[in-house]
Amino acid sequence: MDKMNQECYRMNNKEIYYFSGTGNSLVVARDIAEKLEGDLIPIHSVVNKERITTHADVIGIVFPVYYVGLINIPLIVQRFTSKLDEINNKYIFAVCTYGGGAGPTLTMLDEMIRARGGRLKAGFGVQMPQNAFRKPFENREKLYSKWKDKKLDSICEHVNQRDFHFDTDNFSMRIVGTILLQLMKNEFFRPLFIKPMKETAEFPKDSDLTVREIIPFIDRSYHTGGSCMGCKTCSRICPVGNIEIVDDKPVWKHHCENCLACIKWCPQEAIHGFGEQPEGYHHPDVGISDMLRG
Repeated sequence: MDKMNQECYRMNNKEIYYFSGTGNSLVVARDIAEKLEGDLIPIHSVVNKERITTHADVIGIVFPVYYVGLINIPLIVQRFTSKLDEINNKYIFAVCTYGGGAGPTLTMLDEMIRARGGRLKAGFGVQMPQNAFRKPFENREKLYSKWKDKKLDSICEHVNQRDFHFDTDNFSMRIVGTILLQLMKNEFFRPLFIKPMKETAEFPKDSDLTVREIIPFIDRSYHTGGSCMGCKTCSRICPVGNIEIVDDKPVWKHHCENCLACIKWCPQEAIHGFGEQPEGYHHPDVGISDMLRG
């Protein structure tokens, strides 16, 4: 490759980093990477580095919204962002998937990126099926087709044009998100959301803990039913190596990301936790092999 071609390759190189537990964010990241001809990189494969640098001119970050109003950005994505280095000249965009709303997620991510010397140039919200609890009236097929038929092309066009552009959720979802955020800020309502998490993680009710401090211990509530066959799928699929198999049963090690991968991908639907009924939702275009390949 001659010098001119090397420079063109460097300037056109794109890297799409993602975090996903049930495949919603993986599908979005994968589709974007294919359309932009970029590299698809799981965040958990690089997050333990002391610093994260890249020669790519374009960096995409794709992840699900967690506990809107309480934490918004998964802890692993926060750690990843805090290690980004030499990004002042990069075009950085983000796509957050959500079942309810995006809230202030992209604003928070921009603040984290600014702290590293960069800037979030574009941000997008993509509604996907709810994976944390049952939503009986949700039209999953409509959400899947909306992503493919409308959002994907729009996002990639903005990225290719290097636009400064932000597009999260629709008007009705913004109203719902605004109300929820106000409830979360209220000193009366906020404990109502945190209390169940403390009880799930077996912390004293009067302990002064943040959601960020509680989440790694949410797995204290995880347990297997009698249908567990010791297949080790949960251990293999956990993106942060939080599960060890002991006597043919999973043991959680309390650095959980609360991504629900172990619950949702268990072939026997044998894992329960955090008030969760073991229902194996995952995106229909994602298989276990796709998750493990990351």
